[in-house]
Amino acid sequence: MELTSKVDELKSKLPNNASEIIASADTDDIDEIDNDSQSILMGIISQLRLGSDLTKITLPTFILEKKSMLERITNFFQIPEILILANSMDNGRKRFLEVLKWYLASWHIAPKAMKKPLNPILGEIFNCYWEDLPCESTAFYLAEQTSHHPPKSSYFYLNPELKIRVDGTIIPNSKFLGNSSAA
Repeated sequence: MELTSKVDELKSKLPNNASEIIASADTDDIDEIDNDSQSILMGIISQLRLGSDLTKITLPTFILEKKSMLERITNFFQIPEILILANSMDNGRKRFLEVLKWYLASWHIAPKAMKKPLNPILGEIFNCYWEDLPCESTAFYLAEQTSHHPPKSSYFYLNPELKIRVDGTIIPNSKFLGNSSAA
């Protein structure tokens, strides 16, 4: 009862046109969840189980990154200077450390908002090339989705002038841990 009387007291102190002022306030910075968005959110939450594989969660397309996983792998090749330096080293240990440096540095190239990339379809191919590399060389990239369940992307990078070749397979794996996720 005490709370009700305090609310009534506060209401009596508001000006007569308070509801009009509140309704006309600029609310561009406020995100409202309508019924459709709320049902989408509840659909995502209902798929989450402790330890569940996040790659199996179905997400609406507006939540996804605009790149395919095959294109996203190219982030690793955005800093070729480290690979070129590693290629020029005679000492195997130093070359290994430079390749490790390149690999770890490549993980820091990410969009401002971390989003899940689009899942490529089985057999999908993405290719590109870079011309303006240091040492006036050209590098070529080819990636293919080689498995859908589990998702598996294979890639091949080649700089023929410098005799640099990088190839591999990425099998994304992430789990929901309750208050966090692991990838």
